[in-house]
Amino acid sequence: MSREKIGTSINRNLITHVRVLSRRTGQPLNEIIEEALEQYLARTGFHQGNGLVRATKGVIPANPDLVKAILEEEPFLEI
Repeated sequence: MSREKIGTSINRNLITHVRVLSRRTGQPLNEIIEEALEQYLARTGFHQGNGLVRATKGVIPANPDLVKAILEEEPFLEI
């Protein structure tokens, strides 16, 4: 699985508790955060098993004819 580095702001008390937990258990901080995110996504029904395309279906409404026309356009850049 590939990883992506991100930057975000997290409640100071929350991250302090997670850092303490990381030290006590020896589990890396990123693993604790990933596990929490996976549990949240599973609980909300938006997890990896559903697939990103299926999970985001309908987020950006588009006319089917327009989408078909765009997909049938000639490639802009030739490889």
